[in-house]
Amino acid sequence: MVADAPRLRRPQVTGIVDGIALAALVVFAFGYVGGRAIANVGLGLLLLVFLLRLPRDGRMFLNDPLGRLGLVWMGYVLALAAWANGRFPGTEQFEALPEVWSFAFIPLVALASRGDSRRVLITLLAALCGLMFRMARDLNFDGGPWLRYEAFALGGGRNLAVLFIDVGLLGCVALLVALACHQLSHRRAAFAALVACVVALLYAWVAARSRTSIVALPLGLLALMVLQARRGDQRRRRYAGMLGVALSLALAAAVLARLPDVLAEMTKDVATWQAIFSGRLDSVQVDATGYRVHMWQLAYARWIEHPLTGIGPSVAHLLGSDPQRPFLAGFNQFHNSYVEILLRTGLIGAGFYLAAAWLVGRAAVAMARAGHMPWLLLDFLLVSLGVYLLLSGANSILFFQQGWHFIVLFGGLAYGYRWLPIQARNLP
Repeated sequence: MVADAPRLRRPQVTGIVDGIALAALVVFAFGYVGGRAIANVGLGLLLLVFLLRLPRDGRMFLNDPLGRLGLVWMGYVLALAAWANGRFPGTEQFEALPEVWSFAFIPLVALASRGDSRRVLITLLAALCGLMFRMARDLNFDGGPWLRYEAFALGGGRNLAVLFIDVGLLGCVALLVALACHQLSHRRAAFAALVACVVALLYAWVAARSRTSIVALPLGLLALMVLQARRGDQRRRRYAGMLGVALSLALAAAVLARLPDVLAEMTKDVATWQAIFSGRLDSVQVDATGYRVHMWQLAYARWIEHPLTGIGPSVAHLLGSDPQRPFLAGFNQFHNSYVEILLRTGLIGAGFYLAAAWLVGRAAVAMARAGHMPWLLLDFLLVSLGVYLLLSGANSILFFQQGWHFIVLFGGLAYGYRWLPIQARNLP
């Protein structure tokens, strides 16, 4: 995998294009949480960088398996949108193209980052700053709770916000491990700033009280600590163990501080869960869990009509199409990314998504094994992806505004190491 990676014509890109590339990464990463408009400006800049580099690196892109897959995918979805628009006129099929294309934009971030670890770190720090900036804007000073995250958070729905919170916490933990194992300038100030971010994010996490996140974050932190303990030397294992114990106590303290609210969230919809486990789906209640069951039943009934291709890029209109479930008409997504992948693009689309995930994962692991990508970064990206996949089972995160940006940002940073200039690898 390393040996057949694309060879760039120059060891690194310099000058104005390189500056635009870094600015694009920072704007896109900061806007990932800070706002969709900012993130889209970053995407536009990344596209500009891509076009400026195309005359020189076009052959490299066309020879890249993910580049070719993305081009075929974009053409396929465009044709699918045209077909669906004829069948369901006025249903915003073409407006939904970017979120369905999603992974096809990974090369934009990869080409801008190019496996430059310093650039990757700046990008991730920009994303963390965007998250903390958005949280600061949400603070309340009227005598009540500082953060009211029962329904809306970070400028959007709570179901998407918990992804930002969970991944932000995982990123802070990864940075703390790096600080503990390396002697860096301004180490104490950076350590204090990261601890402050962890405290703030824990407060936001427990304020959001997402049932899926309450399970996903502890599992993610445990996985990250275990990976670090297995990969590192004795010093890294010691620091990982100490940090793991401290974070476990912090999570427990955060839950205990809001225990009545957390218990109420974890134990609601009992009647619906009893009906599900007993197989009585016809008696599912119309509550938070029941809504999802009804949505998935409706999705299956429509998907089975076209199992290979699905219904089309936009499917929100289907939620108001069942006269027996009029209570679904007020929703705009099916609360499950996997259900929507099948419903929007069918089994063919699911195959494209799996192929893209395999290509990115293979490239990242190969670069880490060759010593060109830090293992800590790979572990963080893998665990963050695991949290993303877990949260996507309860909500359609991939098709949320900014939800698909996660795939582009994190997948692009990982895949960028495949396009690391060949001279920087010290390969024979």
